[in-house]
Amino acid sequence: VSSGRFFLRRICCQQPKHDNTRNQSNGKHGAEGADGGSNQQQQQKQDQDKPPAPQYRLEATKSGKQSGFLGKIASCCCGSAVGTGTTGIGINHNQRLASSLHWMFRVNFIFLFAVMCSIFFVWVMIFAGFIIAAGKMDNECVRIGGEPFADATSQFADAFALSWTTFSTVGYGSTYPALGHENDNPSNCLFITIICSLESFLGVLYSGFCGAILFGKVLRIQSHAQVVFSDPIVIRYGSGVQQTSDENDSDDEESTGKKIPCPVLEFRVVNRLFGETGGEIMDATLNCVANVDANDADPSLRDALDGDRTRLNFSSGKHESRYTSSSHPGSSTVDSLSDNHSDSGRLSHDSRLSRGTAAFFDSLIRRQHNAVDEDPSASLVNKRIFSKMMIEAGEHPFFKRVWLARHVLDDTSPIVKPKVRRQIQRNNGYWPERLNNYQKVRESLQFNQILVSLNGVSNVSASDVYAQKIYDYVDINVGYQFVNILYKDADGNLKVDTDLINDVREQKGGGGEPLIIGE
Repeated sequence: VSSGRFFLRRICCQQPKHDNTRNQSNGKHGAEGADGGSNQQQQQKQDQDKPPAPQYRLEATKSGKQSGFLGKIASCCCGSAVGTGTTGIGINHNQRLASSLHWMFRVNFIFLFAVMCSIFFVWVMIFAGFIIAAGKMDNECVRIGGEPFADATSQFADAFALSWTTFSTVGYGSTYPALGHENDNPSNCLFITIICSLESFLGVLYSGFCGAILFGKVLRIQSHAQVVFSDPIVIRYGSGVQQTSDENDSDDEESTGKKIPCPVLEFRVVNRLFGETGGEIMDATLNCVANVDANDADPSLRDALDGDRTRLNFSSGKHESRYTSSSHPGSSTVDSLSDNHSDSGRLSHDSRLSRGTAAFFDSLIRRQHNAVDEDPSASLVNKRIFSKMMIEAGEHPFFKRVWLARHVLDDTSPIVKPKVRRQIQRNNGYWPERLNNYQKVRESLQFNQILVSLNGVSNVSASDVYAQKIYDYVDINVGYQFVNILYKDADGNLKVDTDLINDVREQKGGGGEPLIIGE
């Protein structure tokens, strides 16, 4: 069925896989319930007995309809059909070219150079065959040292020499197409003239294409920051971050509890060009984003990202906001609107103030968190929430040697479980004492990945550079700290021992988790 812009095709005997997965999931949850389990199983059986809902495929169609062999040829020559991603014969030439270019950027230089040389010789040999055919059609059309082509002892070698000189446009030598005064009937050499002209044109295009690819790979390398990230992430807790000072002592009899600072997550970055002039990265910034499963996130955060942040009911005069109440204890005064329900034509100043505060927190949450749902119609992939992690000294104006990134696991950290964050808040911002061991610290974390990106400007090329690193949950080591990698040489110059970038030792005071020692 053709309806307007789209071509509608009904797929009557196919059911999406995610529907089967959803039915299985529903059956699993139904079996777990004690009350009403039989009703749920019966309902599930009825749902399974129902025929699957029809599935439709909507494909955009071309405005000017082309059919037959001529239409396919025109579509192949002119490119993809309007509004579609494929041509009339099912081949998307642009996509093929894009995939080839992407592959060329991913492979190394040596392999790419070998591929380019192979393609070069294939083209040369193909045109050498055409040259041999042209020489046999008319022996006077191809000259070998001024003699006709038929007198050559090795025709393929001479044709190959003429082919590569034509394809590379370096200029003819002793082997060349016959000139006008060397042939009685110049029109007989039209074939060899067309072959050589086409080959030279393709040679110019091929050399330009190879040069562009190689230049693009050079720019890609130039835009990559010459830095190396540490493979592990370390977390110092308890005695590893606690500083003995008089500021922590208090004469207040009520504060008898032990004040334990929150753990600190650390990783470091080393500039490979630390010993070279102009190897610095100017105005460098570190951005860290945590990838957290939406099912493990705070319910209030999920509601905020789903659009259920602020609920206004002007008819009853009530305003509910779960974000403004925690930050503004006095916001409960807006409930007085219910007493003034008769004044429906006027809103109080407190109501407008609370609504503006809610909008502020709404925009703040949107800037710090982002929800991505890849499969909203099924449960194959859970919704993920990308939350920005605050890094101490996240900007470096002159990154030359080592950069130690630190993230405090406090009540605002997105990788700390919500219940642990609430305990930290009740403990006035300090880490709970019962969680002050490596098992509890590890159990207090929840995330899938930590995405780190570094951006800056190269001091030598004045071009933007970047680098990225992805850390998994298994990269965390609790109760350890990095060793020092800075040292001075015999001349007193400060150096960096890059071999020690992944070396760690147990934190001060001990308490490191056991490590799996590999051979």
